[in-house]
Amino acid sequence: MRSRFTAYAMRNEQYLVDTWDKKQLPDQVNLSGDQVEWSWLEIVTRKKGGVNDSKGLVEFKAYYQLDGEEHVMRESSRFHKVDNQWVYLDGVVKSINKVGKQTDFGKNAPCSCGSGMKFKRCCGRN
Repeated sequence: MRSRFTAYAMRNEQYLVDTWDKKQLPDQVNLSGDQVEWSWLEIVTRKKGGVNDSKGLVEFKAYYQLDGEEHVMRESSRFHKVDNQWVYLDGVVKSINKVGKQTDFGKNAPCSCGSGMKFKRCCGRN
């Protein structure tokens, strides 16, 4: 999770592709138009995901700057091992808020992959 956050912060599209489950990988990962400046990551909870596990769930808060204001996105992400390597399976955006305000967008939030689409129409589709 931390390495993927860093990849978003550094706009390393190839790393994101390489660590995404190939069956869930979107048609395109393009961060070139991303206006977000990722600041820091807070892991809220983790279920499984240890050395001897084959799957895991991470709930986190990702803080970022957008248009001079600080925001936070809360997401639950599922990971699983493929060839003994952890890969991102999928995630659900629980909320996106300006820091200090409560505004829950859930699946209608902008997708964190940078596509410009709503999460439910992009990485959140089942």
